[in-house]
Amino acid sequence: MNLKRVITALILFPLLVLVLLKGSLFIISFIILLSAFLCFYEWKNLYEIPFFLWLLGETLLIVSFLAIFSYKTSVFYIFYFFLFFSFLPHLFQYEKEEFKRIFFPFLIGLIYIFIGFYPFWEILQTFKREYLVYFFSVIFANDTGAYLVGKILGKTPFFSRISPRKTWEGFFGGIIFALIVALFLNYHWSLFDENINFLIALILSFVGSIGDLLESTFKRVVDKKDSGKIVLGHGGLLDRLDSVLLSSPLFLIILKFK
Repeated sequence: MNLKRVITALILFPLLVLVLLKGSLFIISFIILLSAFLCFYEWKNLYEIPFFLWLLGETLLIVSFLAIFSYKTSVFYIFYFFLFFSFLPHLFQYEKEEFKRIFFPFLIGLIYIFIGFYPFWEILQTFKREYLVYFFSVIFANDTGAYLVGKILGKTPFFSRISPRKTWEGFFGGIIFALIVALFLNYHWSLFDENINFLIALILSFVGSIGDLLESTFKRVVDKKDSGKIVLGHGGLLDRLDSVLLSSPLFLIILKFK
């Protein structure tokens, strides 16, 4: 078992809960911006995006989030903004192979990171902060359960061509951990109807696992194990937030229609 991973989680998760419940809107907004910045930096390293285009991408992300924070700009316009400026530099120095190698990873990286962080802002504006604590707790409980049960009992490969170390035992272990945490938090905060709470925890666990596999696939394409080294015992920030980035838009949809 990775002791560094356990210690890091025990330190960072309580800090995250404290910030979500007590932090000012300014602090949380700054953390969203910083996290998006670091994630795109790791993405740039994964796909070896040129320095100038990395700076352009970081600028696009920061300006987009500031437009959301300050002017509540529609996400539709943000995606148009990404598409337009992703193509613009290639007008001045078009090379077929370079375009194929850079354009799609660049654009997908912008969308992937933006769409993963944007829901936190909208949830903060519309719903109680306890919903965000619930979300992160369920997602990270699923990750932790999958890791622990997979280490102890894991034997049956779980999509091994994408991620050889994951197992079905770990997958179901993660779901059990997530359900326990969801039941506990909902008992204290009464966020959802009991049956709906059970279903939401199942859905978040499943989508979180798919998010983990999605990021593993992104790394496998470029033959890299980790996106970075910023989170001790976990690799990069993208490695730590892979389940979060795919699950957060779905959780926002669930909250809007609950």
